[in-house]
Amino acid sequence: MVKDNEYTTKGLPPPPHVSITTKPMAGLLVDIYGLEELPPAPAPVSCLWLLHPRTRARGIMHDVARRTIHAWNQNQNQKQKQKQGQAVQARGLVALVFDMPNHGSRTVSELANKAWDQGNEQHAMDMLGFVRAGAADVSLLMDQVGGYLGRDEVDGHVCLGWSLGGHAAWESWFAEERVDAAVAVVGCPDLAGLLSSRAAASKLDCGETGFLGSKYFPADTIAAIRKSDPKGILFGTDPVPSLPLSQAEQDRLRKIFDGRIRGKKLLLCSGAADELVPYKHAQPLIGVLKDAAEGWYKDGGLEVDDRVYEGVGHKFSADMVRDAVEFLVRVVGEGRRGRDAGEARAKM
Repeated sequence: MVKDNEYTTKGLPPPPHVSITTKPMAGLLVDIYGLEELPPAPAPVSCLWLLHPRTRARGIMHDVARRTIHAWNQNQNQKQKQKQGQAVQARGLVALVFDMPNHGSRTVSELANKAWDQGNEQHAMDMLGFVRAGAADVSLLMDQVGGYLGRDEVDGHVCLGWSLGGHAAWESWFAEERVDAAVAVVGCPDLAGLLSSRAAASKLDCGETGFLGSKYFPADTIAAIRKSDPKGILFGTDPVPSLPLSQAEQDRLRKIFDGRIRGKKLLLCSGAADELVPYKHAQPLIGVLKDAAEGWYKDGGLEVDDRVYEGVGHKFSADMVRDAVEFLVRVVGEGRRGRDAGEARAKM
């Protein structure tokens, strides 16, 4: 296996050079990409938070971090050239990546990163805990990141997660008000459904209760799903209703959407041949979000770009990387959920 810090995307040239600075931040080791290339203060700064897969470490995100920061800086340089002689406010972008809970420098149990068929009876509880804690770490670091970067102008946040990190990116996008946009790569917003399917494939003996409510997925884990998992927040453990939604259901969801995802942008990159995180588990909820964004919640400014890549399994393919970098450069440039544009108009 290629070492995480030596990983590069197959099918793409090596990532361009970008500075990397490693700092302890709130008890975590954080790699910061692009800190040295930031424009001088008081230029505003956006943060890209990167969340890595299960059984890997933060170094595996080195590739997408450097590609994104390089693409952003090229974009900004090009804008400066095109508008010579005009006042153009520069914006800086840094990418930050830390080890997910129980991974890399934070490992406390090798067994806890394994699945049921590898001897870990607590697989569901462990994985859900890592997802929730990873998303919470992003929020906690956001509280103080400006001080650690030595910049008072940090005012924008986006995130990208891959596999385990993709699940956490879904949660961060749905729960963290400061996250304006996210990319979820082979991630799932319905972890109860995903893990129920895996439990059936592993032929777990769940007794008369079935998987949900068994020792493998006990009552407090179900309660946790209802607090953090996007599908759990919206529908609990009930099936996602078929489209079109009733007016009453639209009204109920509108209140949740207004408080959580109004004006946000989301890129979903899924492999059509992914057997570990099959697209079918995410598709019902994605369908509701797309139906809302394109129809009854169009006034909410929600953007859901759902891409399924034929022939791709559980991986971050070259096409996914290209699309993710392009999306991130665009959404960072568009500003903080439209507030940049609104502020500019107010000053005219």
